Amino acid sequence: MDTQRVLAELDALFQRGEYDKVEPFMVDHIVRAEAEGDKGTTLSLLNELMGYYRSVSRFRDSLNVANKALNLLEELGLKNSLHYATTLLNIATAWRADGQTQRAIGLFEEVGRLFLALQVQDAFLVATLYNNLALAWQEAGDHAKAIQFLEAALPISRSRPDAEHDVAVSLTNLAQSRIRLGQLAEARAALEEALQLFDALPRPSGHASAAVAALAEVCFREGRAQEAATLYERALADVEARYGRNQHYADMLESLATVLETIDPARSAQLLAEARATADALRPSLNGLDLARSYYESFRGDLLSDWAPICHRIAFGLVGHGSECFGFDDELSRDHDFGPGFCVWLTDADHEAIGRQLQADYEQLPSEFAGFPARQNSPRSGQRVGVFSISGFYSQFLGAPELPKSDADWLQIPEELLAAACNGEVFSDPAGEFTRIRNALLAYYPEGVMRRKLAQAVASMAQSGQYNLPRALKRHEPAAALMAQAEFVRQACIAIYVLNRRYAPVAKWLHRSVGVLPQLAHLHEPLGQLAQAPAGDAGALVESICAELLQALIAQGFTQPGDSFLEAHVDAILTPNIQT
Repeated sequence: MDTQRVLAELDALFQRGEYDKVEPFMVDHIVRAEAEGDKGTTLSLLNELMGYYRSVSRFRDSLNVANKALNLLEELGLKNSLHYATTLLNIATAWRADGQTQRAIGLFEEVGRLFLALQVQDAFLVATLYNNLALAWQEAGDHAKAIQFLEAALPISRSRPDAEHDVAVSLTNLAQSRIRLGQLAEARAALEEALQLFDALPRPSGHASAAVAALAEVCFREGRAQEAATLYERALADVEARYGRNQHYADMLESLATVLETIDPARSAQLLAEARATADALRPSLNGLDLARSYYESFRGDLLSDWAPICHRIAFGLVGHGSECFGFDDELSRDHDFGPGFCVWLTDADHEAIGRQLQADYEQLPSEFAGFPARQNSPRSGQRVGVFSISGFYSQFLGAPELPKSDADWLQIPEELLAAACNGEVFSDPAGEFTRIRNALLAYYPEGVMRRKLAQAVASMAQSGQYNLPRALKRHEPAAALMAQAEFVRQACIAIYVLNRRYAPVAKWLHRSVGVLPQLAHLHEPLGQLAQAPAGDAGALVESICAELLQALIAQGFTQPGDSFLEAHVDAILTPNIQT
């Protein structure tokens, strides 16, 4: 495959504004190059695709492509080559765009060391590194340091022929830092030069919109709101046409909303809502468990770099308290105790020897990942992520480092703690010690305890729903009727959990989780209807749910067909193999 011809065709798509064809073109030619064994073209296109995904705020796709490129470089024996260094440069840029600022800075610095070792003389690559480091320092809030790198990049770019575009980009970035430092006159001068350079280019640049938006901010800070609004509108139109509604679009839209607060408050509010909706749509759709797994997969190697001799004894996962461990987290869950993080489980001996240092190493992992701040333990919620001894972890749920020894021991443990002790996911457990206890818990209660739990729930269903509810209504006791109705829903959920041989979680997830159980999940809907029904209309639903549950009891051999009043079946449930 002719790499230069393919790249020229790709460039032509950009020139013609056929942005919807860019990704299919690259993906198709990567597949073709791989089929032909053309690893050079594959590598070139992977780098192009990485940059494209970054430009449209598809950061995870960009990083996935980057990892594929790195693997190909290692396969080709090019590790620590210039190709390897430039791919690392692209990965660091993707991390920076994904909000992983400190991690990106560390990788940029590693690229700088590789450039020195390789004696890189390519002015474009050196200037690119400086520009990207400057952007990372901007995002870290250190604009003075950003200016240092930009002022180092500019003379290098100016010395290159036909580098007007790169000079304009550096001037735009320089202006943005000067704006943050209140140096408006210097920022305006840099932007005016940048826009002159952009305008003189043979074809429009996708970076020009950043210069226009920066000039809009200068105007706004100078008190020229209408001029600022016009410039933002121009920049927004260009970004949307080129890249769609990406993160830059959302940021500019929010800036325009700020400008319009005094000029047109109604439109300002509308644009602000639109900006937030756009940003929300771009956020990763990961739930908490997926986020934890991705964080672990990204940084496990960093965490264990000093602990190779005992890696085979360390387990990782996310288990315990929190909606994300049950898979029930949503947008509302993100206002507390949420973020990337995972558990590290050590044997008692290893925890005594290295637990404190490994916890310190864990706390040095990146503080941001996939757009979320890393999860922090808090005094109120206690330790939920980080380093634990296996025995200490299970003790907080079981009251002891090992499994309960007797039925009485089992019954003393609140069921929601048993649910939390074996929820979530174990990502890795080479030695199997953590999983040994987990699997024993997942095997469920001993039969005698299970039957007692089921009998209690069934008896409570009969008492609350079939007996107390109708009698409270006859006595015109609406509060008592409401409490009986709620208790029936709770006990029905618990009974369904026992019939599934699963531990019931805390009350707020009890009904929702019924809908994902292997058996009797269809009762989730009528139980929800019952929870919303006026007490006077609840009787028929109660009897319908009781009838469904009775059929399940019969099917599992706990009782025989007979009385529809559930209380009549309690003795059969308590006595194994009873014949009625």
